[in-house]
Amino acid sequence: MAERVGLDDFNEIPSDGPIGGVPPVNIVSFDEFVGTEEETAGALLGSDDETILPIGGMLLMYGDGGAGKTTLTVDAVAHMASGTPWLGIVVERAVRILIIENEGPRGKFRRKLLQKFATWNGHPAFNDNVRVMEDPWTMFSLREETHRHALAVSIATHEIDLVVMGPLVTLGMVGGGTPDEVQDFETLLRMTRTLVPRPFAFWTVHHENKAGDVAGAWERVPDCLMHVQAQGNGHTRVVFRKARWADESHGTSLDLRWIVEGRSYEIKEAVDRDLHADVVEAFTVDDAWRTSREVAKLIHANHEATRQVLSDLVERKDMTFAVGPSGRGATAQCYRLSEGVLTLLEHPGTPDPTTTPTQGGVPGVPPVSRDGRDTEQNTPPVAGGDPGPEHPGTPFNEDDVSEPSF
Repeated sequence: MAERVGLDDFNEIPSDGPIGGVPPVNIVSFDEFVGTEEETAGALLGSDDETILPIGGMLLMYGDGGAGKTTLTVDAVAHMASGTPWLGIVVERAVRILIIENEGPRGKFRRKLLQKFATWNGHPAFNDNVRVMEDPWTMFSLREETHRHALAVSIATHEIDLVVMGPLVTLGMVGGGTPDEVQDFETLLRMTRTLVPRPFAFWTVHHENKAGDVAGAWERVPDCLMHVQAQGNGHTRVVFRKARWADESHGTSLDLRWIVEGRSYEIKEAVDRDLHADVVEAFTVDDAWRTSREVAKLIHANHEATRQVLSDLVERKDMTFAVGPSGRGATAQCYRLSEGVLTLLEHPGTPDPTTTPTQGGVPGVPPVSRDGRDTEQNTPPVAGGDPGPEHPGTPFNEDDVSEPSF
């Protein structure tokens, strides 16, 4: 039998000072923790109660090429640097901003900033609070130690509150965005922060993948995840897919109209939508299985709201839900119009004279998917959304990443 181990067998741990060169952790009481004020609790964009971008935080804007990410970012820079509200969001004070443009001709970007300044109608002017990295142009990388140190010196010297930079894939990001690759880039951001004796935030511009989602496993990292969607003909939609410190903004969207004369945006008046009708109409175009994200992108709607509508339609038996239907991935969670609903839509006003039509098909008979499987073999989503992520367990696929744009 093994000899029992007692307290006398352990070495005494010193009460203070590092152990083996590692600093000790600091544990405080609840009252002491919540009673301590930190500058990082303030907001650069938003209010203390509804913070879109906190001091020391990160905002990640993403969208397809040509969606207007650069133009929208420059517009945000002008408003935040002048201390004026942006898209109806509070800007409590003028923000000192450093821009790192890491893609495209430098002359073109000079002109873009000059045009914004020349048409600026706000007060005060924003230019005094904006700095631009002129060199290295398109070659800056957080992976380069000399670049990190030079950036840190610039932030401290100019008292920068916000570093606006993009596209993300040119800034030292390696790979297409697996969780490990994202964590590696997050480490570069943290290393940069440790070099600066004052808190500052990052505003990073990224691209979307072929499914219309943010490219890579970035959902966890930023305080705000903002999706920019082109709506055509000078119209843009901004979706606050994630707003960690702004409950009222989380999951909401803004429809914007581009004003050429002022090179700025205005918020279009909200128009009540019948999302249920829009979703059904999207499926009458063809006979395809679609994921909730694909439907949301097709009808230009918020994903969470679309997913709820799909769940409602499944419960009403207007839609069929299946995991891995024919022609889709084995774990793809997809939706399709139910057979009975599709028939009524294709032949309106001609009900079967022998039966009373009901939503979802024949009463008492479970609807069958078009690949011949009983849909009750699949677990339908419960009210509130899909039972899990779109592709649970699916490995990261670099082919699902579109070309970067800023």
